[in-house]
Amino acid sequence: MPNPKGKLIKAVLTFKDSDKTVEIRPAKGNAVSIPYSAVDKWAYEFTTERTMALTEGKTHWLEVDYQDQDARRVLVLQMQKHDYIRILDAIKKHTGMDVDLEGANKRR
Repeated sequence: MPNPKGKLIKAVLTFKDSDKTVEIRPAKGNAVSIPYSAVDKWAYEFTTERTMALTEGKTHWLEVDYQDQDARRVLVLQMQKHDYIRILDAIKKHTGMDVDLEGANKRR
C-alpha cells in the first residue's frame, strides 16, 4: 500500500468477519479499517512491464472505492502474484461482493 509520501510499503490485508471490516495493516504506520458496508467497489487490474532482461512480468492491483464519513476514498494496493487470486476469492467469500475485472479481459 502507499505510505503518506506515495511510496509502496508492505502491508497485510485481513478480513474480519466478526466486525465485518477489512483491515490493511502496513509494516509502519497506522492501519486502515474499512467496514464491508462502506465499500462501493472492488476492482482488479494488472499491468504488464518489460524488465531489463526483455521478459514481461505482470503487476496485480486491487482498488478499493469506499465511503469514509462523507468523503469518497480510493485505496490502491499492489498484490503479490502468488496471492492475488486468493485475495480476489476472499473478497467474494467474506463481503459477498464481486470484483470488477478492469482491463483483465474478464479473466484472472
